[in-house]
Amino acid sequence: MISNLNSSNDITIYTNIALLIVLYSVGFLFKLPPKRIMGIIGEKVAYNLRMELFDKIDVVGTRFIQENSKGHILSRLNNDLMSIKEFISFGSSEIFAQILLIIFVLVLILMTDWRLGLVYLVILPIYLLCFYVCHIKSKINFNGHQKYMGRMMGYFERGLADRDSFHEKGFEKINQSVIVYYAKSRNIAKIMVPITTFLINISNITVYIAGIYFLIGNEIGLGILLAVIMYGELLSKPIKKLSTSMASIETSFSSIKRIFAIIDYQKDE
Repeated sequence: MISNLNSSNDITIYTNIALLIVLYSVGFLFKLPPKRIMGIIGEKVAYNLRMELFDKIDVVGTRFIQENSKGHILSRLNNDLMSIKEFISFGSSEIFAQILLIIFVLVLILMTDWRLGLVYLVILPIYLLCFYVCHIKSKINFNGHQKYMGRMMGYFERGLADRDSFHEKGFEKINQSVIVYYAKSRNIAKIMVPITTFLINISNITVYIAGIYFLIGNEIGLGILLAVIMYGELLSKPIKKLSTSMASIETSFSSIKRIFAIIDYQKDE
């Protein structure tokens, strides 16, 4: 009886190790082509958006120019487009790969033991809720940072054209606003890192306690528990990477909003 149980545990352990190797291999192979493809797509998207912006600025009329300084327009043509291009070229494929890895690992956990998998099913919605709350809180600061960056570029443009119009106190005020909004936006985004660590630790401790309880009651084997623990460690890595990518996601969304504010602008009648 004991021999059969040990043999069953060994088979389970070896099977799950093989699945982990396959999962890592597929994940590595999956990352290579999308990076090249997304790099090309990022270049094309930036080019098309730039052409649309130029065409739109030609037809929007004087009202748009009066409502927006040259600095704001230049900031959107340069900074915002570069942010979108970098996100599509480098960030989007990485984020998609991490989300796909989370789904695959979660499926493997549920296939191994659905009761222990419920722990992660409960934690993930809480993580998404925290991510959404941080997104709402930081969105205002990211938009403010981009807005004052545009004002700073406009201030430089006026100063280069007319040195007498450049005032150091005015520049310091705008520069301070840029720094404050930047710090606030990054600080709120960084809150997701300790929140993620806390949620992962809670889920791991819960799995350990529940797993030992099931193990003592002979409801699961040692191989099942070890497999779920290994999958849990694997699941924590992409979740942490998504948390650290929050700043780049927010910057890209803010840039997209500012660019489409020009593209969707109603031209003068």
